[in-house]
Amino acid sequence: MTTVLLATPYYPPSLGGVQQYVWNLARMLRKRHGWRVVVATTSDAESTDDIPVYRLPVAGRISNTPVGVGWTRALRRIIRDEQIDVINAHGPVPLFADAARRAAGDVPFVLTYHAGRMRTGRFLPDMVCAIYEKTVLAATARRSAQLICASDHVADELPELFDGRHITIEPGADLELFRPAPLPDEQRIVFAASLEHQTAYKGLPDLLRAVVRLDGVHLEVVGTGSAEGDHRRLAAELGIAERVTFAGHLKGADLAAAYRRARVLALPTHFDNYPTVIVEAMATGRPIVSTRVGAIPTVVGSGERGLLVDAGDIPALTGALRAVLTDDELAGRLGAAGAAFVANELSWNRQSDRTAEVLARNLQRRQDRPVVAARKIVN
Repeated sequence: MTTVLLATPYYPPSLGGVQQYVWNLARMLRKRHGWRVVVATTSDAESTDDIPVYRLPVAGRISNTPVGVGWTRALRRIIRDEQIDVINAHGPVPLFADAARRAAGDVPFVLTYHAGRMRTGRFLPDMVCAIYEKTVLAATARRSAQLICASDHVADELPELFDGRHITIEPGADLELFRPAPLPDEQRIVFAASLEHQTAYKGLPDLLRAVVRLDGVHLEVVGTGSAEGDHRRLAAELGIAERVTFAGHLKGADLAAAYRRARVLALPTHFDNYPTVIVEAMATGRPIVSTRVGAIPTVVGSGERGLLVDAGDIPALTGALRAVLTDDELAGRLGAAGAAFVANELSWNRQSDRTAEVLARNLQRRQDRPVVAARKIVN
């Protein structure tokens, strides 16, 4: 039985796209491919009977990025004790995937990268990130047996890092969980994202201001975090508190039900790569209203599976939402196209098969290496 180590800085119950990507990959490699899966993370995650989880120590955080000491040593011990055959590490958190690469030794190492250039808009942190990308991260990429990008946008942002050696494997959706359903009559919008202060770029304030202009429309906010109180206060100040439901963190069947309750998923994000919630909502047959950032135009298309506006353009956001909320033919056509696209291209069955193929191929290359015997020279 093949044993794979998934080294990921974040893992559920922590919220986010990387967490969901790795969690689904772990589940599918175990269930669909019969592999033994081990997870190493900094998140406060719990082991299950099927998937042991090792939590690496965090000494502190810089701009919410975990920083630790002894990660390489801890990962070496996990690789040895669990008899790891192949490693799949996930970035872009600085130093985590790099520690996994140093710990790998001669165990095949595959790097999956989930974002483009790391920039905060502040001079000193951005300078540090640029130096890291050009030195430490570049060395990790060079020494990886294979590189996986979570979207073509990631590779386009860092062409010198991936240098044509990558394969793109986007986030998928569990089609047993997220199934197409008829559009409801209620004019209801769902927004799903982390509500932490550092994820303010997801654009919930823009959406709240758009809802003000949409009479009779209800908004369900799925997610939680340190900025939830700010969003609640803004909804009250705008006079729409009674039309906004803060549902908290939903997952699994509860999240799928939230998508089905709505006529549209709205994600007016100012910065993003390939939001998993868009893929999941599309799988349930919901049209998307989002922005022209990151890889979103690729997955949503130009009026094919949803409507896109410029980030921060609240009048355009309002108009796009009004269109899918009031035009049954438009909403049904966009939703059906999205569900078909996910079923054909982005199921987790397909994406896990592609990932398993990459990992197995690099494991096989290691096993096929010729064994060179040392010849004893006798004088």
